[in-house]
Amino acid sequence: MENIMICNCMQVSVADIEKALHEGQQFGDVEKQFEKVQMVTHCSTGCGGCHDKVLDVISELMG
Repeated sequence: MENIMICNCMQVSVADIEKALHEGQQFGDVEKQFEKVQMVTHCSTGCGGCHDKVLDVISELMG
């Protein structure tokens, strides 16, 4: 699952999202983590079509 592309516009995979999450010192709520992941990977800043997929991945990784 790590190599599954989540954001085609910015070429961000599940592994990229996981790496961005673990760069922080602690997990917060999903929306705050989404903003952090966006800043690191730039996912969901192109067409925005992957927004829900990114949130799903973050929720799964935090769970």
